[in-house]
Amino acid sequence: MKQLIKSLIPPIILQMLNQLLRRNIQWVGDYKSWDEANKLSRGYDPDIYLDKLIKITKIVRDDESKCERDSVIFDKIIYPYPLLTNLFALTTHFKSQSLFVLDFGGSLGSLYFQNRKFLRMLPPLTWNILEQEKIIQAGKQHFQTHELFFHSTWDEAKSQVKPQDTKILILSSVLQYLENLYEILENLIKEFRFDGILIDRTPFSTDHHHHITIQKVPKQIYNTQYPCHLFAKQEFCSKIQQIGGGAINCLICLKAIVITPHLRLIFWVSLLYTYTLKKEKNVSQN
Repeated sequence: MKQLIKSLIPPIILQMLNQLLRRNIQWVGDYKSWDEANKLSRGYDPDIYLDKLIKITKIVRDDESKCERDSVIFDKIIYPYPLLTNLFALTTHFKSQSLFVLDFGGSLGSLYFQNRKFLRMLPPLTWNILEQEKIIQAGKQHFQTHELFFHSTWDEAKSQVKPQDTKILILSSVLQYLENLYEILENLIKEFRFDGILIDRTPFSTDHHHHITIQKVPKQIYNTQYPCHLFAKQEFCSKIQQIGGGAINCLICLKAIVITPHLRLIFWVSLLYTYTLKKEKNVSQN
């Protein structure tokens, strides 16, 4: 009944209600430094929501019709087609025989579980998550498999890299929460020598200037707030390319991108080609 009522409400009215009741994520303030914003924030503490996250992720793991984001469960999966499109495009471009995916800040495998239906069509892969220690320990205890791994250190993650792997870094809703993000990203690239980087769910300011603000998380998710970058898109893209030095393929998948029939066609053609490669490989092995 709740879903039925929600479906009958016009989107603009629903958005206004969510804004009025503070059910949406909010960005407040414009601070001169990260330190200033941090002093006025509660900070990011996994203890606030970890038990809830473990419980919900177990449901998602066991039911492929559901997905999870920020410890909130969804009964219908909305696939991140721009991210998937570029993941398959990179795989096709490099004619990958196997993949090493590093999901930096990937929680307990939100992206992995959300997209496993399509990931099965890729060449053999390992999906590796780097996160805060408490999340990593929960991941190792409850969710680690022969394909999904959780790592506390860069060296531990590098142990999963095989010589033939195409190495892809995924940064989904993470860069905006790092104080020294460009330094961290530069060190990551030097350490792993990625073939491709996919950046998704990253906020850009509407006035084309960089801002440091405080992000307030809705109470129904977990009641907290923390510093957040709102990037200037041109400056952000320029710095990313400088860090990569032209040696990597960097694809930015904007959250607001419109999925056109043309883009879907690119996705499905790429998927079909990659799947064909996988089938040919399996046949040759037999």
